[in-house]
Amino acid sequence: MNYSLNNSGCIVNGRFVINGRIKYGGCLCYSDGKIEGIAAKPPKNYPIINAEDGYVLPGFIDIHLHGGGGYDFMDASAEAFAEISRIHCLHGITSIAPTTTACTPEKLSEVFEAYRKAARCLKYADFLGLHLEGPFISPEMKGAQNINCICKPTKEIIESIAEKGGDIIVRLSGAPELPFMLETAQMLAPYGITMSTAHSSATCEQIIKAYDYGYRHITHLYCSTTSVRKIKQTVHAGITEAYYLIDGMTAELIGDGRHIPSELLRMVHKIKGPEKIALITDAMRAAGTDCAESFLGEKKPENRVIIEDGVAKLPDRSSFSGSIATADTVFKNAVLSAGLPIPDVSRMMSLTPAEIINKENQKGSLTPGKDADIVIIDAEFNIKNVFVRGNKKV
Repeated sequence: MNYSLNNSGCIVNGRFVINGRIKYGGCLCYSDGKIEGIAAKPPKNYPIINAEDGYVLPGFIDIHLHGGGGYDFMDASAEAFAEISRIHCLHGITSIAPTTTACTPEKLSEVFEAYRKAARCLKYADFLGLHLEGPFISPEMKGAQNINCICKPTKEIIESIAEKGGDIIVRLSGAPELPFMLETAQMLAPYGITMSTAHSSATCEQIIKAYDYGYRHITHLYCSTTSVRKIKQTVHAGITEAYYLIDGMTAELIGDGRHIPSELLRMVHKIKGPEKIALITDAMRAAGTDCAESFLGEKKPENRVIIEDGVAKLPDRSSFSGSIATADTVFKNAVLSAGLPIPDVSRMMSLTPAEIINKENQKGSLTPGKDADIVIIDAEFNIKNVFVRGNKKV
């Protein structure tokens, strides 16, 4: 049966995750690549997809993903972009914000060019815009980022980034305490770019101020984020506390089961709820492979990492260097290890990420009018089918 006939179909015998609940009965219809809604019975001439009592979810959206299948977006090639899209789509991701690492302006321009070229001919997961992680980060909190590529922003640098990539950047992650970072948020605001705190030494007071300038999100909470500490014999709260203190602040958690223990995931969920949490893979190029060594970002000797205990690490084991997880693993970890409700996990992997980068009108839920990005998983949470804008990919 041709499931992609006119990008239309009707999914039957499913447990539909809609509006924070699991709905039994009826069927989910889509046509011309858009969700139509739940019907009592399939319309005539619609291809039928039997979910076989599986869960029918909105497609997973990863707003922090560096690579997979041996490729990294920093390879700056259309081939790399296309293969990363394919690999992660097989695991349930239907939309990606391709994520960079700290790099030179010249390399960033190459990434912009590769993104534009690849986005015109994608066959698997959609691209929602670039996520720049760095280079404007704190050297003290760099994690596995290349310290030689870290820099402070200037008016000229930000103007150049906006001119060359303002139309394709959806998010910039950096340290708001650095000079000119608050002004950076103001300069990028007209482009609708989400500003996020990342790899930062900021205090809670600095994050509160940054929030007023547009820093509304925390990149990989509990990874290169500050907490309570003494500075010149005065106790200060940190980024973590600011996240809990500011009602409107969102954050993302790396859901690979290595960066964040399940108890911590449960605690964050209990305090802030699924509306303020995105689950991400933070996957690097070794995701979806069985290699023992790889590179974080560009293939340079200084970026070499090892794969050990199910996670990427710096060779001296002083820091993790990104995740090797895929989205289906993240979903399973949240449900089976952390014990979170399926509708909440679905929201944290679809609608909340879409909201964070201002794509919720197009993506993130099985709402009529939105793109027919759909994942069907079985009772053991294994991927059965993946549809991107109504086109069957798995």
